[in-house]
Amino acid sequence: MLKPEKMVKISVVGSREKIEEVANLLHRMNLVHIEEPEESEYFRIGEPLESASYVSRALVQMRSFISHLKLDPSKIVPKRKYKASEIEAQLKQKLEEYQGLIGEKLEYLRSVDEKVSSLKEELNNIEPLKQLGIPARLLKRYKTLRVFVGMVKENPESKLSEITSEFEMFAKEYGKELVVAVFVKAEYGDEFLRILQESGFRELPVPDVDDFDAKIAEIEKEIESLQSKKEQIEKEIEEIKVKEAETILAIEEFLSIQMDKYELPLKTLVSRYSFVLVGYIPAKSLDTFKAQMDSNGVAVEVLEEEGEPPTKLNNPVGVRNFELLTTTFGVPKYKEIDPTLFIAIFFPIFFGMMLGDIGYGILVTVLSLYLKRVFKTEGWQRMLNIGVYAGVMSIVFGVIYGECFGPFVVPGEYEPYQIHFIGSQLEHFYEFHHGHPIFDRVEEMGVKILLFATIIIGIAKILFGFALGFYNVYVEHGLKDAILEKLSWIIGVTGLAMIIFGFAYNVGVFYQLGLGPDPGDVPPLPLPGLMEGWQAGVNMFYVASLPLLVIWFILFVMGEVPKMGAMGVILAVELLTWFGQIMSYARLLAIGLSSVYIAFVVNFIGMKIIDPVGISIPILGALILVVGHIGNLILGILDPGLQSLRLHYVEFFTKFFEGGGKLYEPFGRIKRFIEE
Repeated sequence: MLKPEKMVKISVVGSREKIEEVANLLHRMNLVHIEEPEESEYFRIGEPLESASYVSRALVQMRSFISHLKLDPSKIVPKRKYKASEIEAQLKQKLEEYQGLIGEKLEYLRSVDEKVSSLKEELNNIEPLKQLGIPARLLKRYKTLRVFVGMVKENPESKLSEITSEFEMFAKEYGKELVVAVFVKAEYGDEFLRILQESGFRELPVPDVDDFDAKIAEIEKEIESLQSKKEQIEKEIEEIKVKEAETILAIEEFLSIQMDKYELPLKTLVSRYSFVLVGYIPAKSLDTFKAQMDSNGVAVEVLEEEGEPPTKLNNPVGVRNFELLTTTFGVPKYKEIDPTLFIAIFFPIFFGMMLGDIGYGILVTVLSLYLKRVFKTEGWQRMLNIGVYAGVMSIVFGVIYGECFGPFVVPGEYEPYQIHFIGSQLEHFYEFHHGHPIFDRVEEMGVKILLFATIIIGIAKILFGFALGFYNVYVEHGLKDAILEKLSWIIGVTGLAMIIFGFAYNVGVFYQLGLGPDPGDVPPLPLPGLMEGWQAGVNMFYVASLPLLVIWFILFVMGEVPKMGAMGVILAVELLTWFGQIMSYARLLAIGLSSVYIAFVVNFIGMKIIDPVGISIPILGALILVVGHIGNLILGILDPGLQSLRLHYVEFFTKFFEGGGKLYEPFGRIKRFIEE
C-alpha cells in the first residue's frame, strides 16, 4: 500500500505471422505496459496491420458523429452489451446507414449555417446603406467619379476638404461609427482613399437592388426559413441520437479496440520471421501470463530491469480515491513511497478541522452525493468521493466544536437564541455538557489550545515527512546520504521544536493543558547578553534544543560543504524555513475561525432584522441568512480544500516525495459496451 505494486520486465517473442493473434490476446488480458521500442540492425519497428487504414477512417467517422451528437459515454449506462462478432458482422452496413441518417443531415446543417452566416453578413452590409438613404443605383457605375461607400470611425470631411472642395459627402450615424458615401472626381480618388483609411474606412459592397427595405425583408424571410428547416433536422437527429446512442458508442468502442490491435506493430520490433516486444507486467500476474502465452506458442522471458519501471499504484478502494490528489502533484517513482495513504488520512481531517460545522458538513456531503449521480467519469467520481469524506469529517468536528451554521455559543453578552436561528434547540442538544460544546474553539482558552495543537501537528507532519524522505534516500543512494540529507533535518527540526515548546512552557500553555506550572509573569527569552534576567527563562526544553542544534549543524556542514564549498554553510538559514512551515499549520485554526465569525455575523444581523422587537423585516432577514450562509459555504469548501492541499503539497510532500514516475498503462482497455 505504501509502495507501488511490484513489476517485472519481460519480453514477448513469437513468429511474425502470430502478431495479430498475440495482439488480440494481449488486449484481452490488459496486463502488459509496452515500452517504446528501439530499432537495431536486425529489428525494425513494424507497420500497422492490413485493415488499419479502413478501421482508422471508420473510427474518425464515428467519433465525428459522437462529437456532433454530443454523446458522453460516461453518462450512458448500457442496457445490454454487444458481442464483437455482432458488431463486426454489421459494421459496413451500419456505417453506410449512419452516413445517411446522420452524416448527410450534419452536412446539410453545415451548409445551412454557412448560408445563414452569408445572409447575415449581407444584411449587415445593407442596413447601414438603408440608413444612409441613397438608392443603390446612385452609389456606383460612374465613369468620371470615384465613389467611396462604407463605415468610418471619425468624420473625415475636414481632411478631405484640404485636398479639394469639389466633392460631396453624405454621412449618417450608425452605432458607434458613421456610414458615409463620398463622391469625388476620379483624379482625386487615391488621395481621398488614403484620408479615408486614416479614419478607419471599411468599404461596404453595394448590391444591385432597387429597394433596400424589400431586400432586407427578403433576406430575413430566407433566414427564418433556413432556421426552421435547421430546427426540423436537429429534431430528427435528436430522435436518432436517443434511438441509436448505445449502438453508436458500441461501434466506436469496437473500432477503438481494433485500432489498438492493428497498431500494435508500431510498438513492436520485427524481423523477417519474428517479432519481439518489451514491457512490464505486475509480478503477481507473471505465471498466469506466461502460461497463456506458452499455450499460444509465444515465448515470455523475464529481463533484467534497466531504467525506471512504470508505477502501478496499489491502494485499497477507499484510499484509491485520493490517488487523484497525489498524481496531480506527481506520479510516484517506482521505488518511492506512495503518499496517497497519508493524504487520505489527513486531508479530510484538516478539512474537517477548518470547516467544522454540522450544517455545512451535511450540505457538502449531500451535494457531493448528488453530483456523483450527475458526473459519471472516473475523475469526477473520485473527487466527489473525497467531498463525501471531507463533509463527514466536517460533521464530526462540528459536533465537537458545537457549530451548525455558526456557533451555538459565542463568548460575551449574547445568548444562543439571540444570535442563532435554531440556537435554543442546539443548546438543549448539549445539555449533557452544561449547554456548551465538547471543545469550544471560539473561547479564548480553546483558541490557545487549538493553536498549540496545530503547531504540534505541524512539527509531527514535518518530522514524519523527513523520516519518509530518509527511507527514500536510503533505498536510492545509501545510508550516508540519507543521514546527511534527511536525518540532519530531523534532528534540526526537533531542536527547533524544543525551542517552540520552551517558549510555550514559559507563557503558560502547558499549565493551561494541566501539564506544567503556572508561570505568573512571563520570563524573558534566554538570550545571554541580549535579555536582562535571561536566566529565569531557561527551562528543560531550551536546554534540550542546544545539543540537537549543534548535531544538526555538524551534519548539515558535512553534507553541504563538499557540494557547495564554504558557501554551503550559508544554506543553514533554511532551518528558518522549517520554522515558517511549522507555523503555517496555524491556518488550520485561522481559516476555521474566519468561517465561524462570518457565520456568526450572518446569524446576528439576520436574526436582529427578523426579531419582532427590532427592525422586524422577516423576508429581508431570511434572505440575509440564506445568501450569507451560501456564500460562507462556498468559501468553506474552497478555502479549507485548497489550504489542506497546500499543507500536503508544500509542507509535507517536499520532505520526501519527488515524483516524476510514469503511470502503468497496460495494452488493452476496460470495455463498457462490448462483451468481454
